Amino acid sequence: MTRCDLVVALGQDTLNDLLRSSASRPGVRDTLLNGTLQVPSGDRSIPLDWALGEPPVLSLHEPTDDEWRAAIGPRGVPPARVPGAFTVLLPRLTVSGPGVKRATRRVKLLCTLAARSGTLDFTPLGAELDLRHVPDPSDRAVYRHIVVPRALRAALVLLGRTALPRIDVAGLSFGDFALTAGAGMVVGAANTADRPPAPAPDPAALFPRAPAFEVLLSRAALERAARAAVAGLAGRSDSARGSSSFGIGRAQYEGRVQVNAATARVAGNPLELDVDISLSVHAEAGIDLFRDIGEALNHAAEGIGRALASY
Repeated sequence: MTRCDLVVALGQDTLNDLLRSSASRPGVRDTLLNGTLQVPSGDRSIPLDWALGEPPVLSLHEPTDDEWRAAIGPRGVPPARVPGAFTVLLPRLTVSGPGVKRATRRVKLLCTLAARSGTLDFTPLGAELDLRHVPDPSDRAVYRHIVVPRALRAALVLLGRTALPRIDVAGLSFGDFALTAGAGMVVGAANTADRPPAPAPDPAALFPRAPAFEVLLSRAALERAARAAVAGLAGRSDSARGSSSFGIGRAQYEGRVQVNAATARVAGNPLELDVDISLSVHAEAGIDLFRDIGEALNHAAEGIGRALASY
């Protein structure tokens, strides 16, 4: 598969569906679509209220040359071009605050995503802001050189780092993920915890087209998982016993099964999982006639015996 043990891929359509679904939930919508940024201004900070009229839309592709040139970076100029960048469209962003007239704009963010030492780092590199409806040059300058750069720096602090949970799959523990966004998807790669960290994956090389959601395990990891799954079977046993009446008697039964050994292996192409299990099986059954019926049959047998003896 790859040089790593685990690959997890999410397509941008799936992620956008999740964002739309989250935005429709009242408990999540207020957190996802509204907030306040503390924007640095000299030796103090001012609150900048923001609200999204629609959920963000991800485009997990390399930004175009025009998008890089149009973006405003933290210093008021286009940001430096870096690999692995993608865009986040904010269709209707409303911003207001001290010295900033309330307005709704279409904003496109250029971002990167990375995983380092168990944390998810989201970095906004720049913003492409639609200022076509801001005719006043001084207002445009405020947005370009003050509002956007300061909002980007505040967003970096707000988004910052998010702790990533340790991943356990099929009984295996995995180390830190290496993340790459591109080709319409975000792909994470990891090795088992006892191996060195996985290299950054190449989405286009792994998937000809972006999957909705896909998880891949290497052959070695799959075999380890299979062995771990069957290892606990050896020595286990189960038994059953009972009885049932059928008119003139009662049937009794007893059975016991024990697993002596269990092994698993992965072979072939495409991969096939073979599991061998050695069992010990013991079973017993019997019939007991009811006491009165048994005595009647004994008396009948004795009578037949006496009749035969008289001849």
